[in-house]
Amino acid sequence: MRFVGRIFGLLLVFLVLGQSTSAQEAVFPSGSGIGLVPPAGLVPSSNFSGFEDPAKGTSLVVTELPVEAYATIAAGFNKEGLLATGIDTLSGPDDWPVQGAVVSKLIRASQVAAGVKYRKWIVLIGAQSTTGMVTVQIPDGAKDTLSDADVEKALRTLVVRAPASLSDQIASLPFKVSDASGFRPVRVIAGATLLLTEGVNDVAVNSTQPMVVIASNLNTAPEAATRLEFSKKAFASLTGIKNVKSDNETSSTVDGAEWVEIDGTATDSASGDTLYVAQIVRFETSKYVRAILIVKDTVKGKYADRFRKLAKSMTIN
Repeated sequence: MRFVGRIFGLLLVFLVLGQSTSAQEAVFPSGSGIGLVPPAGLVPSSNFSGFEDPAKGTSLVVTELPVEAYATIAAGFNKEGLLATGIDTLSGPDDWPVQGAVVSKLIRASQVAAGVKYRKWIVLIGAQSTTGMVTVQIPDGAKDTLSDADVEKALRTLVVRAPASLSDQIASLPFKVSDASGFRPVRVIAGATLLLTEGVNDVAVNSTQPMVVIASNLNTAPEAATRLEFSKKAFASLTGIKNVKSDNETSSTVDGAEWVEIDGTATDSASGDTLYVAQIVRFETSKYVRAILIVKDTVKGKYADRFRKLAKSMTIN
């Protein structure tokens, strides 16, 4: 299981953002070790780690990953690598100044998502304490939006500081899990996603350990009539796996929330292992949170019920 590569792919799907300044002037999203002076009109988001202008569809997302993730991501941080994720590179990668970083690169790009074309900037940051990505996206052609110069002025204020503790990052998530059911939290990503596993390694390689991903939405929840179909498409589009097959699909309403549960099998794209895959989504009126389990099919009996117990303990703040 290519853990870092798979999570990087998930992030690129989920996240579809002068003069230098001092660290004291930068604004750090809650629980984040990467901050900047946000562009005018953008406010801290309650849905993810970063800033947004919901009325104009503009977002600036700050994502942090383990230090060792840098080499894997950097290998695909180019026109060919990003094109595979639907991102069209216009220029770069170019060296980019980030205070506190060892190396940092900027790509200017565009992307079409849900029928909307976006201007896009991605800064990849390699620091001693973290790997970071700062992603800006702005609907192309929208009125009174930030200019390219506005965005790049803000990106020149990026600064890296020592990261917050994992417990502080978890406390800042827009959802809570009251029963981890024995799975161990290992990483918070973009202030909206929690990774868990079981075993000695924080990074699961080649299906040797279970991978649990819990992610809150960056957009409004789908209408009730379309939630099952939405969940089925999300299940089928998980990255890093192929031959995805759904065996069970159910929907139920409990305590005012709708729960859509899907499980089935897939093949690990890297190792060829047969996998058990489960997805449970909690939908509320305007928000949802999604839990995913990926593990070798031969050991699903050890993890399936525990994962369901974990997922059913999810609440949205």
